[in-house]
Amino acid sequence: MAHVNINLSKIKYNAQILSLLFQQHQMRFTPVIKCVGGDRRIVEILKDIGITHFADARIENMTKSNDEDLSFTMIRNTGKNELESVVRHTNVSIQTELETIRELNDIAGRLGVKHSVMLMVDWKDGREGVLTYDVIHYINEILYMHHIHIIGLSFNFMCFQSIIPTEEDVTLINQFVDSVENETNMRFQIISGGNSSMLPQMLYRDFGKINELRVGETLFRGVETTSNQSIASLYQNVITLEAEIVEIKPRMDLTTGRPYLQAIVDIGNLDTHVEDIVPLHHRIKIIGATSDHVMIDLWNQEHYQIGDRIQFSLGYKALAQSMYMNNIEKHYIYDEAIEQLSNNINIKKTNRI
Repeated sequence: MAHVNINLSKIKYNAQILSLLFQQHQMRFTPVIKCVGGDRRIVEILKDIGITHFADARIENMTKSNDEDLSFTMIRNTGKNELESVVRHTNVSIQTELETIRELNDIAGRLGVKHSVMLMVDWKDGREGVLTYDVIHYINEILYMHHIHIIGLSFNFMCFQSIIPTEEDVTLINQFVDSVENETNMRFQIISGGNSSMLPQMLYRDFGKINELRVGETLFRGVETTSNQSIASLYQNVITLEAEIVEIKPRMDLTTGRPYLQAIVDIGNLDTHVEDIVPLHHRIKIIGATSDHVMIDLWNQEHYQIGDRIQFSLGYKALAQSMYMNNIEKHYIYDEAIEQLSNNINIKKTNRI
């Protein structure tokens, strides 16, 4: 039966290395756990090293744990039916619509609490955000709301448009924040400068007023997302998909007439994003998929048998889809050697908002 292998020791190590890098650059590291479905065991292992604030896009992920030490930022625009849950279960939400913020204010007032928001600014990704020339208008209205506290501005890159953030973006964002703060007489607590795609620049330059990044893919895949290249100091293949061979038959390529040996494994398009998986440790090739099956060219290697298992590395889309599939079991792995490495890493517990 197909299952996902989740190496908790590798996740812990990656998080520690990233935390150290962020501390060295005086930045907040906020893990984004939406691509792992808010997995409770993963959250627990991150809490063990002092990380207690997370970003997610799904309320149901945030409520998987009743741990009162955990706090969350909602990073997704939500429908009206979810707004009360946003106030109840998140400390911060990233918002783009005044009407929604007004409703959050009413709900927070009814519940007798204050809710913090950051405004997502539409910079160059084009997916969502307040238009730059409307930001001051938004802030001026929010300042009159009794139950909403605006704590910062947020920016986004490479979620919709595949446009890599540049050094000029960092400079212009800082200039923009300066102008907004001067116009509104505010000093923002958080300037959330983007996601994993901003990490390469963080390593070699001063980010100025930008003091937080929201990082998910680099944490769980160990890659630099602007190029999809591995980061040498991090583990890749932290989470892998493992499937079982359920059929082996000689086949004929009807286009070329080439004979080949084909295997079928017990996953398909319903289970993962097949175009985003790659066989690990095997000289084989994926040649197609249906809803329930993936067909593999074994390159006429006859040592494969029914019941053999094939491991696959997961791109971001495949990782997210597989982690949300209830029919795919999750196998958790601890690695003693990696645990010993982790025990020698000390990080400060500073990520809570």
